[in-house]
Amino acid sequence: MKRILLVDDDRALAGVVAKSLTEEGFEVTQAHDGKAGLATFSAGAFDLVLLDVVMPELDGLDLCRRLRKTSQVPIIFLTSRSDEIDRITGLDLGADDYLGKPFSVRELVSRIRAIGRRLQPAQPAAQGEVLTAGELRVDLGRFEVAWKGTPVTLTRSELLVLAALARQRGFVLSRDRLIDLARGGDAVITERTIDTFIKRIRAKVRAADEKFDQIETVIGVGYRLRK
Repeated sequence: MKRILLVDDDRALAGVVAKSLTEEGFEVTQAHDGKAGLATFSAGAFDLVLLDVVMPELDGLDLCRRLRKTSQVPIIFLTSRSDEIDRITGLDLGADDYLGKPFSVRELVSRIRAIGRRLQPAQPAAQGEVLTAGELRVDLGRFEVAWKGTPVTLTRSELLVLAALARQRGFVLSRDRLIDLARGGDAVITERTIDTFIKRIRAKVRAADEKFDQIETVIGVGYRLRK
């Protein structure tokens, strides 16, 4: 997480953030609108992108969407907009975290370093491992999922989250624990995205079986796959 691209049209704020991050040992490159951010990213090599939402030329959500077409670089949104829809939209587009303005640089650094730790390779799944939990079947060798015999198409990260729940069926797993169990060598998973993954998994399985309710939310704790 050493090389950071900061894209924000508030030049004064960007300057303060860049200076503080530099003092923490990061290398920060700035761009001040979405179009310039895209060009700068394409011309360089960055470990993480800090991205404002409301910008001229190209807004942060559109820029995130374009970056995700070619890169899995971690993205943290920085925004003064607190609308829940904007937050969820950003995560759905592939952002890894969301920090509202005003924020402390200490908190920002903490989140950057947390993403860095979670990007470190985890132990890979056993070759050809197949998990069964009632009517659920997760084939980690083939990266295939089926519910009551009907194939369900999941992304890699969604499949790893579901596999973690299936391995410990009946037990409540916190979001942090799901991150530890589901993280793969090329997967970017943070605490805030776990909720989004669960939402997507439920929707995709319910497309095959509208009565699917096996993933239980335990308020204030995490999630559990019912026995």
